[in-house]
Amino acid sequence: MRAAKVQSFRFHDLRHTFATRLVQKGVDLYKVQRLLGHKTPLMTQRYAHHSPESLRDGVQVLDSVRAAS
Repeated sequence: MRAAKVQSFRFHDLRHTFATRLVQKGVDLYKVQRLLGHKTPLMTQRYAHHSPESLRDGVQVLDSVRAAS
């Protein structure tokens, strides 16, 4: 970590990164929950964070519905 000049890193941060990347790629929360070994979906939601870009497909669904009508 010193050689890479990484500061404020905890091994536990890797679990957040793992969950976030899976959710942002479209893996459903139930699967992420099982992979992380969480008992409740609420705990998984604390680990998985969406970026604005990963939420864009939700808005695009609405756009396609509007265009079809």
